Amino acid sequence: MKIVSISQAFCLAALLLSASMLPALAALQGENLLVPPLPGWQQAYKASGNGKNMMEYVPNGQTSDSWTEMATILVFLGDGGRDPNKLELQVADGFRLNCEALHVEDLGGGTTNGLKAKRWITYCSKVKNLGVGEITYFQAISGKANFYLIQRIWRGAPFDLAHPPVSATKIAEWEKYMNGLAVCDSADPTRLCP
Repeated sequence: MKIVSISQAFCLAALLLSASMLPALAALQGENLLVPPLPGWQQAYKASGNGKNMMEYVPNGQTSDSWTEMATILVFLGDGGRDPNKLELQVADGFRLNCEALHVEDLGGGTTNGLKAKRWITYCSKVKNLGVGEITYFQAISGKANFYLIQRIWRGAPFDLAHPPVSATKIAEWEKYMNGLAVCDSADPTRLCP
């Protein structure tokens, strides 16, 4: 399986910030994930290998080791056509093993740029080995060439599942972010890259 750089796998959010950089976007080749910018956030981590590209973003002043919110982008290279529903089940199974109590809210399936997609939220009352609570909003997109998993995560004190500490306003903010995702493909006239 061919490993490509992060810039080849998807468009960096920073590129979307400046109209003067639009000619750089036109150079995107193949299938690319376009991600909305997160003003006031910084890249905290990136890695490529074993057929995956991963990037993590946190608010300015936080790090990949010490954070309360995170955005994660994971690209499974060459894994297009994967069923997002199956990934949701696998993720939920992993959380069940690692959370004291778990609730999974299925937000349903649909499409992103005509590609099969799925959204769900996990509420982990307490991650056993970390001693913190986590709430994660997921969107999975099954591209033709690659599979994409995008996450917005809150981490804080353990909580009771009956009273999650993330507000409806925060969930709406995460949903708006997910609504801004797009997949373009220089080889597909219905999803051409900008």
